[in-house]
Amino acid sequence: MLKKKALRKIVITTFVLFIVLTICMIPSNKDEIKKEYRYIDTKDVSVYLLNPNDQLTKVDFKVEDGSIKDIVKEIINKLTISNDASIPDKFKQLIPKNIKLIDIVLDEGILCLDFAKDFYNIKKEDIEKVVEAISYSLLDLPNINGISIYVDKENISSYYSNIPEVITKEFGINKRFYINDLSLVSKVVVYYLDNEDDNYFYVPITKYVSDDRDKIKIIIDELSSNYIYESNLISLLDKNIKLLNYEIVNDTMIIDFNNCIYLGDDRMLEEVIYSVFANYEVNGVIIQSNGEEIAKKTIKVIE
Repeated sequence: MLKKKALRKIVITTFVLFIVLTICMIPSNKDEIKKEYRYIDTKDVSVYLLNPNDQLTKVDFKVEDGSIKDIVKEIINKLTISNDASIPDKFKQLIPKNIKLIDIVLDEGILCLDFAKDFYNIKKEDIEKVVEAISYSLLDLPNINGISIYVDKENISSYYSNIPEVITKEFGINKRFYINDLSLVSKVVVYYLDNEDDNYFYVPITKYVSDDRDKIKIIIDELSSNYIYESNLISLLDKNIKLLNYEIVNDTMIIDFNNCIYLGDDRMLEEVIYSVFANYEVNGVIIQSNGEEIAKKTIKVIE
């Protein structure tokens, strides 16, 4: 009897040790997760999408960081119609999903994009809006001074007479014409705010006006005005704000206001800053109140 009990204990112990060793040899889920986990560096980019009022609107995204070509591809993907869950509700992408980007070349500040022949299937009445969205999204990147769009290695300027061979921000976006004197025409880009579902987005409006003042004066007057032509747009700039002085020093525009600048918030300051970058070839903006610096923004260079 004792021999049977001892033998039974030995068998049970051996079986338990076998199970324990087998379990130890199986890799845990934690080990698998650790092996698959990796950090991804991201970069902030701006993409211009169509809002419900048919206005191209600045929408910020985070994309995986990489070479300039990788970032350009990411931006074009954001502009291309898809089921991308990161696109805000009510906003539309403009590039048809069947259009492929074949090649990207950056040469001395000019970014050349070569699309497949399907690009010519875009309706002629939509092409200007598509070009505005592409160019402004990419011209917001540092080191890119112009965009050339090709279709099957042929510049689209040969097909669309209203599109220049090299597109800069001079091409404009969301163009509006307020001209009463054809002999006196100025073009100025002003960034306003649009509120969609309690989220604020920036909308650039290119205004053609009969006004020969410096653009910064026009910008401040437009943003501080009680009347805005577009019903959905707003500006947070106080109507009592005064532009005391402005100058460009070492590629940086310094703008000095009175104390009313304190009545706003960061969104108000960004209205001014984005408008300056859109109209002046500067690498930085400093905003002052009675000579005291209260905000500074610089353009970072992409290696």
